[in-house]
Order: sequence, then structure tokens, then C-alpha cells
Amino acid sequence: MFDAGEKTHPDEAGMNHLSRSRPDASQLASRTPSVSMFRLDRLLTLHFFQRVLNGARSPSEASIPILMYHSISDDPEPGIPGYYRVSTSPSRFREQMHWLKEQGYDAVGIPEALRRLEAQAPDAARSVVLTFDDGFHDFLRQAWPVMQDYGHTATVFLPTAFIGAIRKSFKGRECLTWSEVRDLHRNGVSFASHTVTHPRLYGLEWTDIQRELLDSRARIEDEVQAPVIYFAYPYAYPQEDREFVHRFEQELLNQGYRAAVTSVIGCAGFRSNPLRLERLPVNDGDDEQFFKAKLAGAYDWMADAQAVVRRMKASFHSIRPAYA
Repeated sequence: MFDAGEKTHPDEAGMNHLSRSRPDASQLASRTPSVSMFRLDRLLTLHFFQRVLNGARSPSEASIPILMYHSISDDPEPGIPGYYRVSTSPSRFREQMHWLKEQGYDAVGIPEALRRLEAQAPDAARSVVLTFDDGFHDFLRQAWPVMQDYGHTATVFLPTAFIGAIRKSFKGRECLTWSEVRDLHRNGVSFASHTVTHPRLYGLEWTDIQRELLDSRARIEDEVQAPVIYFAYPYAYPQEDREFVHRFEQELLNQGYRAAVTSVIGCAGFRSNPLRLERLPVNDGDDEQFFKAKLAGAYDWMADAQAVVRRMKASFHSIRPAYA
């Protein structure tokens, strides 16, 4: 349950679908909530950690939630446990964007978030970063119009092998085209690397890892004519292997990257490593109570649970990947 990685499972739209009427609070409140399954992480967050940690965080150590979205669609993802689901329904997503605005959050890009954290700026406490992995086409149709309604910005991480002149698919979902990427970029969306082929980097030869980092960055830069210095690690981050993590961070720097987001759970703080930034996974199960608890840092305890589970898994595997 606690090993957060990526599991993925479509849409037709153009840049003209960029405005919709914003619902008022009464409309949002009157909606029937989506059916949710029992989740231990939710139970512990809302009924234990939220209470224990309420007011415990020092105001001198501001943190910024970096939200990790994938698909904005009504895919029910049958058979996938709630914690691992990657779809957020369009109605739930609009609610979440409304809650951010209602709570006074300022959606900023990664560079501004890092600046605010480093400076421990007062506005860091009400900052949030919205990230979308995999470059799915439903970002254009379902997410971006809503974000424009609320004045939010976004960073989209692209696995470049699945972004083409004509529409391609990744794990059964349609992806953006390069033309759409360029249009979105002109309208304020930031794009960054998510490798070329979205492989499990942990276990690949270092020459292959270097190629994934270099080629994806070069392709996006060529398409949008802007520097690409941010990266999203695909699948679960192997934080338990310190040797790999250290070497990988060096490779990021060697390839020109300046920051990277991961699947390690938590809010990014002043002490966070920019090459290993924490994120908060979001899906359709994040109703108002759970969503706001995550923003407030009450879900950060999952980082320890996640690390323990990964160390336990590693201890049961006697065969380790060899790195050249």
C-alpha cells in the first residue's frame, strides 16, 4: 500500500476549450461525493496525524505541497486499490482547484517554489505547485480550462516517445501532440522531462539512463524553444539505495537539470534536496477533508511508512541490480 509509484490506464480537444463557468460554493457542496473505498492512510491521516500535528509545524520552516496528478478523467480504474489510482474525475478536479482558491493558495511553478523555500518567504506558506505526469491529452481538455478559470499554472512532465506529430497513447491513454504542447506552452504551461520511454530507471545500465535524461530534455527544448531543467522520476523512487540515488543526482546535474520531483511522499521544505523533491499524490479519492489535510502536511507521515516498506522489500531481494 505504501510504495507510491505510477500506475496508468482519453479525450479529444483543442485550444479553444479554455473557458467554463466557475461553480459557486453551493454548487460544489451540493454535488454527490464519489464513492470511496476504505483507506488506512486516510483514516490515520484524518483521525490521528492531523490532530497530533495540528499546529506543530514551526512557522519558521515553511513547506510547499507539490501535487502529483496524472489523468483527469472518469476512468474508474477497476481492480486498482484507491491508494494506487492515478485518475481524478473532472468534477473532483474542479472541486480541488476551487478549494485551493478558497484557501488562498497561490499556484506557482517549480522555480518560484524553490525561491520561496530558500528565502523562507512569507508567501511560501500559501504556495502550491501543480504537476502532471505522463502528458496525457485529458490535461488539455479537462484540467487546463479549469486551471485557467482559477488562475492556476502547471508543470507537465513528458515521456517524449509518446508525444508525436500525430496522437499516440501511453498505457491505454491518449497523449498530447507536439502541436498541443507548443500551444499550451505559449499559454503559460511549463513542460519538463519524464524520460523518453518511461522505463524503470532503477536497474538500467547508466549509459541507458544517461540517454533517457539527455534525449528527452533535448527533444522538449527543440519543440518548445525553451530551457528544460526539471525532471520527474518515473515509477517509485528507490530512496533505499543511497548509492544509486547519489549517482543519479550527479547524472541529473551532468545533464543540465537543476531540480527533480519524485514519488517520495510529503511537502517540500527548506531542507528538501532540490534533486529529490517530495510530492503529494492526488486522485479522485481526495475529497475536501483529505485534500486539505494533505495540503496542511498531515499526510507527510506517509514518507516514513513508505521508506520502511521499501527497505523491507529490498531486504527480501537478494539479487540487486548491477550498475555499470
